[in-house]
Amino acid sequence: MQSGITEVASTAQGPLEAALRRFESHLRVERNLSPRTRAAYLYDLGRFANWSAEKRGGHRAPPGDFTREDVQLYVQHLKEDRGCRPATLARTISSIRVFFDFLVEQEELESSPCTGIRNPRQTRKLPVYLVRGELKRLFDAPDVTTPLGLRDRAMLVTFAFCGVRLQELVGLNMRDVDFQSRTLRVMGKGSKERLIPLNDDVARTLLQWLEARTPAEGEKSVFVNRFGRRLSGRMVEKIVDKYVAVAGLAKDGLSPHKLRHTFATLLHGNDVDLVEIQTLLGHASISTTQIYTHTDRRRLQGAVEKLAVLDPGA
Repeated sequence: MQSGITEVASTAQGPLEAALRRFESHLRVERNLSPRTRAAYLYDLGRFANWSAEKRGGHRAPPGDFTREDVQLYVQHLKEDRGCRPATLARTISSIRVFFDFLVEQEELESSPCTGIRNPRQTRKLPVYLVRGELKRLFDAPDVTTPLGLRDRAMLVTFAFCGVRLQELVGLNMRDVDFQSRTLRVMGKGSKERLIPLNDDVARTLLQWLEARTPAEGEKSVFVNRFGRRLSGRMVEKIVDKYVAVAGLAKDGLSPHKLRHTFATLLHGNDVDLVEIQTLLGHASISTTQIYTHTDRRRLQGAVEKLAVLDPGA
């Protein structure tokens, strides 16, 4: 993903390259974004810079030379020539906008060329999630007569009933689990810490796993592999895929993140306030959480039927 910015950085060290390096430092030090998120920003900006240079006969313009028309033409190029979807276009515009807003904040530019440019409309898909019966089948899939089966069930239950992200689960250390206060301490995006209550299922399955856990010397991770070392995110994804298949769940692309969707959907279905769901998920904006306000047809039908007042025989 870093090819775009690598190509930019490998050329002459002009004003644009210097600005991009300062921006990367800002993302890393001040905003404390993950390497993957930083790479996504720089990839988008690198492609934009390379496209712009081609249009200028190989000349890399300084940041102050970019115009609103440059951004509009680039977005049009992505849409019409590259066939990019609205989500990709929105992400690209966001990356370019954040970069130029940073330069304005640093008083390196008077205004941003992204001013007045709107993101394309997107059709927001409802999240994939499991209902209770499907969750039980998933939880029953691991062989809990083995230590690794106890580990895997504890991971599945923690995903579904704590709503943690993949990297949050991988990053859990022993000190983060407090059975006395029944809480799980999670370090989320931007190093923002939050406490998630443990229900009976999570507390029980975690305790069963921790009693069977055999860590390598000095290993602090809650979830370890067969060698006693911290699990990788990719390995956790493979484990989830395995039990989705064993449970026979025909959910398209069911992943750890979809189990996070399940957590939020179950909370919403039990009338938990949206702001409280936002807090538990660690969302920075309530607008991100609002996708979980979807309901199924049976709930809608039941709600409408409660309005009935006429005698059926009347």
